[in-house]
Amino acid sequence: MRSPGPAFDLRAALQQELRAALEELEASRGRPKGIHRCRVRLKRARALARVGRACAPGLSEVFNDSARGVMRTLAEPRELAALAQAARGIGEKAGKRAEAALTSVAEAIDAERGALAPLDMEAARTGLRDLSALAQVWPEASARQIKRGAMRVIRRARRARRRGYAASEPQRRHEWRKREKDRLYAALLLNDAWPKPRRCKLGEKLGDALGKERDALLLIDRIDAEPALVGVDKPKRALKALKRRCRKLATRADAMGAALHVGGA
Repeated sequence: MRSPGPAFDLRAALQQELRAALEELEASRGRPKGIHRCRVRLKRARALARVGRACAPGLSEVFNDSARGVMRTLAEPRELAALAQAARGIGEKAGKRAEAALTSVAEAIDAERGALAPLDMEAARTGLRDLSALAQVWPEASARQIKRGAMRVIRRARRARRRGYAASEPQRRHEWRKREKDRLYAALLLNDAWPKPRRCKLGEKLGDALGKERDALLLIDRIDAEPALVGVDKPKRALKALKRRCRKLATRADAMGAALHVGGA
């Protein structure tokens, strides 16, 4: 029986992602695009930690709990910037009146972001350094443990897709998106150590569609809660454009999700 090849160096990969996250944070100067890049690196590290659960379940849980805290610190300015961008983008593809309504929403969200307290950069730095310390003590994972951890990530993504496919509940769609992101980042980082077809390009497109659908759903919630964001006579036009966009994105995501997971990938 042939022995497995060298194991993927999980500890080194974790440390690399966290170093990159800290570099992106420092370079960002609090700007949304830089914060987004930092958050992506942190999400990649969390995906690795989920793979690493197979050899360090307790450490993986502590790592992900701590990472969630850092994500919360970085979340609000980036999420508001993304929502404003989504409102403008959807408006550009709608009629003039719907575009005007969604531009009003984007401007209100921009004003909300401008009124935020400055990002707590020191708290984010401290959180990332704490995560790096956890990564340094991660036990060495065998090839079998890496495979077992990767298969768990795959199973979670499959289960989330079954629950989220064609679902009307936004939370199920959001959970599906998160699990697909885990799968994508883990597959990208593990490369040849990934035990199934990676299909990374399709995974990226699926994550993009689910993310845009999520933004549109959040905008719908905002307008429902605060119709004054778009003016007295405009909410219906904005909501119609957003719901139409949601339907298109949901159909696209469902089709891509089925294609991604065919054959047990």
